[in-house]
Amino acid sequence: MDAVPSITTVVARALHTAAVALREDAPQDGLVYGELWGRVLAREPRLENEWRQALDESPQENNTPFKDYVNRSAGNLVQAGWLHRSQRRWYLTGLGRDALDDWSDPVDFYGEASRRYRRWEREKQACLVAVTALDRLPDSGHWVVLTELADAFLVNPGVLAPFLLGYRPRGWYLALGEDGVAGDGLPLWPHERDLWRSLLDEEGVLDTGRSSLDTVRALPDRRMPVWDALTAVGQPAEAGDAEPELPRQLWIIRGKDAASGIPLIRGLWREESVITLDTGLLPFGVGGHDLTGVRRVVEAALPATAPTRREAVARELDAFLNRMRPGDIVLSTDGFDTYVGVVNGPASHTADQLSRPVEWRNLDKPLDFFKDLPSGLSGVVQDADSQVLEATDYAETVLALTEDMPRTPRVPKGPAVLPDATAELAAKLNMPDPNWLQDCVELLRATPQLIFHGPPGTGKTYIALALARHLAGASAATNVRLVQFHPAYAYEDFFEGIRPRLSGGKDAGEDGGGGLGYDLVRGPLRKLADEAERRPAEVFVLVIDEINRGHLAKIFGELYFLLEYREERVHLLYGSDDGRGFRLPPNLHILGTMNTVDRSVAYMDAAMRRRFSFVELHPDTPPVSGVLEAWLRGRAEERGEDPATADDSYARLLDEVNRMLAEDNPADRSFRVGPSYFMQDLAHNGDGALERLWRTQIIPLLTEHHWGSGVEVETVYALDTLRDRLGIQPPTADGTDDPADS
Repeated sequence: MDAVPSITTVVARALHTAAVALREDAPQDGLVYGELWGRVLAREPRLENEWRQALDESPQENNTPFKDYVNRSAGNLVQAGWLHRSQRRWYLTGLGRDALDDWSDPVDFYGEASRRYRRWEREKQACLVAVTALDRLPDSGHWVVLTELADAFLVNPGVLAPFLLGYRPRGWYLALGEDGVAGDGLPLWPHERDLWRSLLDEEGVLDTGRSSLDTVRALPDRRMPVWDALTAVGQPAEAGDAEPELPRQLWIIRGKDAASGIPLIRGLWREESVITLDTGLLPFGVGGHDLTGVRRVVEAALPATAPTRREAVARELDAFLNRMRPGDIVLSTDGFDTYVGVVNGPASHTADQLSRPVEWRNLDKPLDFFKDLPSGLSGVVQDADSQVLEATDYAETVLALTEDMPRTPRVPKGPAVLPDATAELAAKLNMPDPNWLQDCVELLRATPQLIFHGPPGTGKTYIALALARHLAGASAATNVRLVQFHPAYAYEDFFEGIRPRLSGGKDAGEDGGGGLGYDLVRGPLRKLADEAERRPAEVFVLVIDEINRGHLAKIFGELYFLLEYREERVHLLYGSDDGRGFRLPPNLHILGTMNTVDRSVAYMDAAMRRRFSFVELHPDTPPVSGVLEAWLRGRAEERGEDPATADDSYARLLDEVNRMLAEDNPADRSFRVGPSYFMQDLAHNGDGALERLWRTQIIPLLTEHHWGSGVEVETVYALDTLRDRLGIQPPTADGTDDPADS
């Protein structure tokens, strides 16, 4: 009697058959899903009967119709870039065509798609943020390099490119190769290249001269750096508007008279209603319609200048020439006096400088830099070395202060709301339900600092990062940061401190050096706190790994107080609060991890403990106690096997080791081994994988546990000994159980 196939196997065969039908029957036009489903059943008439059998044998209740279940499971193929679905019509991509050749077995085909889906799932938030960036590009007449887009939002380009091909959000076709090649490195159908050609032509960026039947390219001069594109693209027009209106940008402008050192806003800029940028040794008539063109001019004019300095000069010139627009706001300071103006004309050239006309709004009534401007803007100005610095996030507030009607989108005022934990997040972490995670969310709502503590291998850092990204949502790529404490870590590394730098200038030598200078440099906490203060409606999370390995009193300094009293302010060690005081914004949350078995560090003092909630992650208790079994079942399902028959030997070995540790150290719960050791590729990658893991990670860890106790660890915890005790047969060379022991 034939074995009853699992649900996964039946679904894999259905999706593989659908892909074959699309390749052979409708490679270009695709098929409406209803018609495609009829062709699947015609090719594989036994599928529906096998589906009913699989449901009967499955321990899990499933009331979803077979057709709908397959349709839902096809999402794995979409995120892998093998399938595109639009208005219920399915299209097989060139990637999907090659996947059929590479994985001819249906279970292997679906298993590989599922593995790629899991890769995408790990980077889902970053991918979705990148999609929102692409959404702004259509109608701009520009394109971006896909790898630059991926780098900007911290996503793997090998994940992002297939996702865009399968999902096809608005503007997907504007993310191209370095040379403007459409689908660079992807196997495309001829009709996919034709589609790309048509879309790029509609955008006005198709390079017909460099394109051919086999290659579609975009115009090189329409390439735009990702972040420049985001700041330059206009907002969509509302109903009734004649044209879309560009958002007004805010620019911090610095300038001093070369002879006297007096700020130019006192004289030239005020008297002639302009702002200027010194071009120094650059040739008259600096040109270039984008950053690339300006770079070429700077590199030709300043070949002996250090590359970092040339790049800084090029970016200043590009901002002044190309990115600044009439209607933008400029802000310049003279001590505490702050002047605001509006750009009302294009850039012009003189012999040694660039100039733009400006209508100054408050020459007779300057703003006070510290009292009138929003918290955080002073830090932006003080941190920058550039003469031209964009600070558009503050445009609305500055406009309001000068009684000008803002045209920028209003920034949500908050407060930030922590989202509830979801079943999807729990599933990603191999937890049976989101209740434990929801408890963590509730603790953070009450006290915005929480620490996960427990033995090594219990997933503390992994869970902390996953929870942080869930809380930050679509802004996770920019609103979540990770730092790791260690004994040498200090306040200056964590918050802010004085750092030396080699200053450059016109008199600098060939190496770009012009003497030693010192800057007050912001650390990760200060940067994240400033951003959180500027965007009070968003959630920000700082993850501190191994928090107890640092000297906490030394690292936190005066910030100790702010952890408990978020609405209060303190004066900072280096005076960068300029007398106004600094606070930790309420929308900034801190997640820490602490390895309780590490005897090389002391535990937290009572003052710090009072400021954090503590949640234990322990192999003996949920949610950690069931993680390994859930993960092993998930791997079995990916391979097309019945999860109920998954090999549980790894979980049994882990339980036995922890049972022995508990007997030897009944009073110390920290002497345990976490499941993460058995959830890495090293434990499952080929013959002898577990033996290598045991020899290189488990035995050294157990040796540390039993240090000084006299226990012969390699004998007592020998892998063969534990296998014999538990009745676990080691795999043979072909990966099966030893038949002699059957």
